[in-house]
Amino acid sequence: MPDVISLEQAKAHLRITSVHDDQDISDKVVAATQVVIDYLSRSDTTWNDTMAAWTYDTIPASVRAAILVQLGELYRKRGDDAEPETEHPTRLSTTVMALLMRYRDPGIA
Repeated sequence: MPDVISLEQAKAHLRITSVHDDQDISDKVVAATQVVIDYLSRSDTTWNDTMAAWTYDTIPASVRAAILVQLGELYRKRGDDAEPETEHPTRLSTTVMALLMRYRDPGIA
């Protein structure tokens, strides 16, 4: 998938103005994007192809917002904090899930 979040957009979201962490932020943008895409992936290859074709200009705004929120989570929870996790580490935040719910494959009841 091409870059759908620019470094400048990521830094603005994180409220970072220095260039010191640019590589780390870029790496986390890639990871956050992958987390969101993995969450949205379906067995439907047409849908997966549609997602793979998203560009900076065509990605839905709520998916972009979810990537930015996930980026913030990855940046904030770097694994070096002394506080124990209060949430399950493999779960997405409720904010990310709410932003993406329209694009999830509905479950079979």
